[in-house]
Amino acid sequence: MSLPSKKVDIVDLKGGLDFSSTFIKMPPGAAFSLTNFEPALGGGYRLTQGYERVDGRAAPSAAAYYTVGVADGTGISVGDTLTGDSSGATSRVVIKDGNTLGVTVLVGTYTLSESANSTTITAVQELSGQSRMGTDDIWQLAANDYYRTLIGAVPGNGNTLYSFQYGADKYAFRADSTVVKLYKSSAAGWVIVPFFQVLFFDAGVMSDGEIVEGTTTITGATSGATGTVKRFIKNGGDFSADATGYFIVDATGTFTDNENIQVSSVTKCVADGVSADITLATGGKFQHRAHNFYGSTSTRRIYGCDGVNPAWEFDGVNFVPMYFPQPNQAAAFNTPSYLVIHKTYLFLFFATGQMAHSAPGLPLVFSALMGSLQFGLGDVPTGAEARSGDVLAIYTRNMTYGLYGASSADWELRMISESFGAIGYTAQKVGTVYSLDDKGIAPLERVTAYGDFESATISRNVQPIINSYKNRIVGSVAVRNTNQYRLYFDDGTVLVMGDDQYLGESLPDFSTLEYPDIPTFVSSSEDETGNQVILFGDASGYVYESNKGYNFDGENIDYAYRSPYMHQNSPQIRKGFRRLYIDLEASRSVTMRVAYGLGYGDPAIPSSLSSSITTDSGAGFWNIDNWNEFFWDVSAFSSQGISLSGTANNIAVIITGSSKTTRPFTIQTIELHYLSRRLRRE
Repeated sequence: MSLPSKKVDIVDLKGGLDFSSTFIKMPPGAAFSLTNFEPALGGGYRLTQGYERVDGRAAPSAAAYYTVGVADGTGISVGDTLTGDSSGATSRVVIKDGNTLGVTVLVGTYTLSESANSTTITAVQELSGQSRMGTDDIWQLAANDYYRTLIGAVPGNGNTLYSFQYGADKYAFRADSTVVKLYKSSAAGWVIVPFFQVLFFDAGVMSDGEIVEGTTTITGATSGATGTVKRFIKNGGDFSADATGYFIVDATGTFTDNENIQVSSVTKCVADGVSADITLATGGKFQHRAHNFYGSTSTRRIYGCDGVNPAWEFDGVNFVPMYFPQPNQAAAFNTPSYLVIHKTYLFLFFATGQMAHSAPGLPLVFSALMGSLQFGLGDVPTGAEARSGDVLAIYTRNMTYGLYGASSADWELRMISESFGAIGYTAQKVGTVYSLDDKGIAPLERVTAYGDFESATISRNVQPIINSYKNRIVGSVAVRNTNQYRLYFDDGTVLVMGDDQYLGESLPDFSTLEYPDIPTFVSSSEDETGNQVILFGDASGYVYESNKGYNFDGENIDYAYRSPYMHQNSPQIRKGFRRLYIDLEASRSVTMRVAYGLGYGDPAIPSSLSSSITTDSGAGFWNIDNWNEFFWDVSAFSSQGISLSGTANNIAVIITGSSKTTRPFTIQTIELHYLSRRLRRE
């Protein structure tokens, strides 16, 4: 009788969470659980990167540590400032090991044998001076944590309401008593952005171009109030005759109603109401877009709305509300909930079921005579995104529209679905346009093709999550460099969909993230170099930047993957499992725990104990990777194994870990070594 031959089953990890397939038909590389992993481009599951608080001061992830040797470290404590008596160099001690100090915020250069804090410098500063990988991680974390303590919350009370990136700076909204204020990040933390005053006018007889923003000074002929015009918006009438509109003005004094407004003692218009401070009421939910309507390299601006206040434009200094045409006219048209930029138009959407767009190329002007139009949607709008090409996807809670055409001269608003809409703040563009409806997540093309049926959705595998969370949406983002669509929920759960250019009827991969800091909003912006910046805030007033660092703002990233019960394409054959290998790609060493279960968790089969495995990874490539950022004596790819013991029809693999310092790594495949036994007997 011949002995059974050993077999090897190589399982590609792909497919993501799957709650819809039957146990026996579930793809072997899919997942029962996939927490704090993301679907990787090309296959595999990648540990998510961390996030960290921001306020304009140095980022925790950018902190550097140095080792400094002293003759006697007993009198030096963590938190002390180490000062060189002769060099004048200073640093903050953040960790120590006997007479070796770990310092950060180094100013100056220590000199050998100088006195410092009643001892002697025996080894001058060495950047990242710990040679052992694990020790280096711990000392680096100590420097990161010190920088983290310096970063503060946005001033005010209640939730952080919103934040966005504009150029090199971040901006954040938070309530202060009964109004919302805007703050800017700086080297000193969050600083207030002052709002100016608004003054409406009519009977304007100024000539086109006569009012120069930032230069022209206006004066009230009766009140004597003066101010520099920061922005000038004409939204009706004709120059030199009966122009109407408003000024954003940095004023001294208060302009009065019906007084003449003069430039160099010449009347140019008449005040239509008194000048008033620009304020933002509380209770809104913000969103924003960035665009350059004006053609200059310096005129890219932010456009935002919140459903409670007028929409606004912001250039880093001037916060400019948009009025239709004045706040006491058509009040419902001063509180848009959503906005989008399409072609050369700014589109605003209102809870009344209306949408309107600006005059072409003039985002602050909503005059029908200048090309602005309004449309009725017949339902509460919930978002809009422009798909590549000519169509603007417009969503209400229960319907989907497409706006076709090149300009207001040939717009055509078509109904795409009468019962497939979108939940608010879930429409995003990731190649195509995705949105979340009660039925699930759907790309625009499938809504067009399948109409009102569940087959339009691509989220069947995670429908239980969607059913539980669809009414708990905080927001959504599209992550450009990983082709992801993310939905954020009100308990810190994030549903991640990896759109790896799926084809035909195949479905994308899903996973979940679990944030300990619960988002109150999420936003996507670009920095001054064009890189995406994803921000979110929390109830304590902090703003966090995603995809920064290797922990959740100093807390562990707890990760878990649980495979389906894999039967090696022979569900009725018993197998003697002998060995398991985890194949992964990593930039640094990874320590994880691996366990397994047999026979659908049959209690008659002894459960396995989890085993700890550590990979030796972190190798680089000569002339490709940066010097001092890789290790010579390790590999870039690792295959770590554990012994298996037990006989059953199938096996499930569980991988878990928790760390504040582990770099993102990708588990790519599982290799199972087993002996094929007999057919199962009843």
